[in-house]
Amino acid sequence: MDDAGEICSFSRSSSSAREDDEEDQRWAALEKLPTYDRARTALLAMPPDGELREVNVQRLAAVERRALLQRVAGVADDHARFLAKFKERVDRGKGRHNILLEHYYT
Repeated sequence: MDDAGEICSFSRSSSSAREDDEEDQRWAALEKLPTYDRARTALLAMPPDGELREVNVQRLAAVERRALLQRVAGVADDHARFLAKFKERVDRGKGRHNILLEHYYT
């Protein structure tokens, strides 16, 4: 086996490594903020180029608000995935104890 071939197969391109380093530096800077400021600051990938921007979540523009909502609740199959995991959990626990689910109609 050639050691140089192994090293090349696992190396990242310099541009992607640089982008990852920049993102890591931004997250590190956010972590150093005081708690009050950190709770109101987010890094969002803004359309169309996906550039990461630091935004104050209390003062969001329409585009920033849309990007934040897509990031937080943008997965379309969340409900189906939740129900599938819940079903697996119920199926695993059937032998141990009975789970009673009640639904009240009002």
